[in-house]
This record gives sequence, structure tokens and C-alpha cells, in this order.
Amino acid sequence: PKPFYKMTGAERKEYWADRENLRDFFAKVMSNLSGAKCVICEIGHDPNDTNKANRYCPKCGIFSHAECADPDRGEDGVCYSCRFIDENKISDKFVEPQCHMCNTSALAGGPLVKTDAKPMSMKKWKDNKAAYNRSLYGPNNFCHTLCGLWHPKCTSMDGGQKIDCFNIVMADGRRHVTHQFRCFLCGKKDGAKVHCVEECCIAPGGTKIPYFHVTCARQAGLEVSSDPDFVLACFRHANSSFVFRARLEDFMEIEIMRYSEKAQMKNLLKISNPMSWDHASRLFHSAVDVLRTLGWAWRWAEWWVESGDNWEPLIRDDQNEEEMTDKELKRVESTPESRCDDARRCRLAALGAALRNRDYDKIEGDDQAPLERALMAVMSTPSLVGPLKQKEKEFYVTWFSLAYRSGAPRLGFGDHKTPVASDSYCLHQADGSLKFELGARPLPGKTPPEKENGFFEPRVDEPDDFLQILTSGSPIKKKRQRQSA
Repeated sequence: PKPFYKMTGAERKEYWADRENLRDFFAKVMSNLSGAKCVICEIGHDPNDTNKANRYCPKCGIFSHAECADPDRGEDGVCYSCRFIDENKISDKFVEPQCHMCNTSALAGGPLVKTDAKPMSMKKWKDNKAAYNRSLYGPNNFCHTLCGLWHPKCTSMDGGQKIDCFNIVMADGRRHVTHQFRCFLCGKKDGAKVHCVEECCIAPGGTKIPYFHVTCARQAGLEVSSDPDFVLACFRHANSSFVFRARLEDFMEIEIMRYSEKAQMKNLLKISNPMSWDHASRLFHSAVDVLRTLGWAWRWAEWWVESGDNWEPLIRDDQNEEEMTDKELKRVESTPESRCDDARRCRLAALGAALRNRDYDKIEGDDQAPLERALMAVMSTPSLVGPLKQKEKEFYVTWFSLAYRSGAPRLGFGDHKTPVASDSYCLHQADGSLKFELGARPLPGKTPPEKENGFFEPRVDEPDDFLQILTSGSPIKKKRQRQSA
């Protein structure tokens, strides 16, 4: 076959249609550092970096900077948690390390480091050493570096080799100080949560301050940034560069920047051009990052419907925003009611649930045409993604489909999905069905669109909580209480 870097767009599609070629493609781009981002700081790999420890861990495959995750890491790149497993797995008492601050796996959440916490008094523990060792004060507790660094009450210690969790562990050694709060994404109360950086923030649809597990927030596309300070911001208060549409534009810019200056100025998309392996790697890694956030749309679709987003247009140096029309700025006007209709038409929340559970893997072929139709429906929703041209839609659909088929653990789908609560706002209020699973809902994209609907399948009558007042408890429990009364 023709070398990949010489293929046209049509030839690449033919190449990807072969399962064996696709496996070879994934093996090459998933091991290529071009476009790879550190799972902690989210800064991309620098090709001029001379630190050999800044590479994929050969054990778990996670890319992180040694200075972010593990300053003592050797040039072989093996991360601390993998070294710990290798050194201790032969012990009868060995327990594989996992983060006690969240429920996300190491493969999806990033490298783990040990944590340290000492009780105010040892009186309770001195006669029960086994209970002490099992507690959060014990010697073998871990957290994601991401969770520890972004929690304002935790500090790094021992040159970055440990996280001090003294200020977030309750006296009983079993719970965290935020145990009474639910993560506003996964709905679970366990682990350590961080509230929105905006002190006066009120959760959408409610009256409470929203708290989040750091890894849930990072996966769902909320702002988890470190420039200049460690910041976590909710859907409404996140910087405009973190909204879904801005992420799409950043992804597109990777492609546009390889064209001539004239093509860049005209924003011309030339998807038929050959590309290098390094460029394919950059596109692939970016596609994984964007698709990961879409897998949480089963939750954040409600917030987008209610509040929209704070997207801001990109203005070139030769442009004057005040002299430009809304069409030139690519602004899209919408209201909560119109966004509600748009979210239902493109089945945004249902797609998030299907991606999370890898429902497109259950029947052979569903990860092709049905998945692409479902993604095309979302890319054809201007209020969410902007006014895209057909070539732009096809570009996104192609790369997001590839990202899904790769099965990359960083997506947080399938076996790598974060556990979520089975009550409260993780259930539809109308019937108590799970938001994060399709259940009786048909697979998005399974039914081809009708001509009069453009890229959208016929309307599906399915539950959602769009523009509804959030309940604080379980819809099922409340239904039973009403029936008993």
C-alpha cells in the first residue's frame, strides 16, 4: 500500500476502513509524542525537551512530565505507581494503589503518588494498628497527582513525591471533610471535592455551591488550569477557552496551521492533503481530548441548555471586532428554549451516555455509520458548535470516530469510565431512569435521518431534565414517598 504520509484524504479513509490497518494506525499515533499532553498540566510535549524521563510510561502508557508527577523518575519513564506495583505485587498483602480522593482509575486520571496524613491524636489508634493501616492515615494511601495539586487544602511534600492530605481527612480516618457534598458531575459523596473558584457560585438549577472531584471536572471539560494558580471553575465560570466550541476551534487550528499562510487567512480546509505521521498524531490526541468531554454530555447538556456558554470569537490582528457583523464573527444567537430544542434534536445527552458506556461496540458496525451519524447531528447544531461548513463537519466526525474506535483509556469510556451515583441528579426526574445509561432509549444515530430532517434522525420521545428545577434527593425515593402518602 501507499505510505501513509503520501495518502490523500480519500485514500486515508480507505486505509482506515481496514481493521488491520486501523490497529497499525492506532499503535503508531498512540505511541507518538507529537501532540501528546501531560495528563497533569495539559501542556503538550516539547520536541526540543532533552529530559528523557518526559515520555510515555512503558508500563501504563500514560504521558506526564516528570517535574509534574514524579521528579525522581528515571530515564526509562516508569511512573511512581507502576514502580510501586512492580516492587510490592509479590506480597500477600499487596493491594493495587488507587486514588482515595476520587473514583477515576489511574489510566484515565493519571499517575498516582503517595499521600500523608497524621491524626491529631493517636489515642484512638494505638491499640488497633490494623484499623490505622486501613484508614486514610495509613502508610499506603495514594491519590492522583492531579487531585492532590488542585485541592487548595493539600500541599506537595518530599520534593513532589507525596501529597499532604492532613487538612482534608476527618478524625475518623475514613472520610474526607467534604463527605457531605456530592460531586456535581458524578453525584458521589466519597472522595475529596473542590468547589468552583467563583466564591459566590450557585449550582445550575439549585441553591448550593457546586463541588467537583478534580478528575471528573477535567474529564468533563470544565476549567482545571494552573496558569498562574491552580484553578477549578464550573461550567458557567470557566474561561472561554474551555467551552466545547472553543475546544473544537483549537482542534481545527491544528489542521489549518499546516497550510500555506494564504490558506490560513482564508480559513480554507484542505482535508484531501497528505499528512505526516506527526501531524496525524497531533490530530488524534486532540480528538481524544475533545471527545472525552462529549462523553460527559449526559450531565452537562442540562447546564448548556439552561445557561449557554461564554464562547468568545477569535479576532485576528487585522480585524476590528466593532466593525464586524455577527455573521463575520460567527456568533449564534440562542435562548434556553431554542437550546433545549437543539439538544433534543441532536440527542446530545443520549450520545454522552452511549459514548460513556461504549454502546457503539455492542453490535458490529455500530461504531461506523451509526456513530458517525450521531456525531454529525451534534456537529450540525450551530448553537453548540458554531456555524460549520460541511467539510468542517466531516473533518470532526472522521477524527472523533477514530478517537472512539481507538479505545484509548484516557477517553474514560467503557472499562475506564468513572463510577457515578445511581440517585439524585444522575436520574431523570420524570421516571427515575439513569441519565448515564441509554436504558430503553435507542442508540443515537442508529436510525438514518429523514430527508426533511437534514442530519437529524426522527424525533425520539425520551426523558431529560432540561429546564427543570433540580431535586436534591432521589426521584425514585420521592415517588415512593408520594405513593405511600
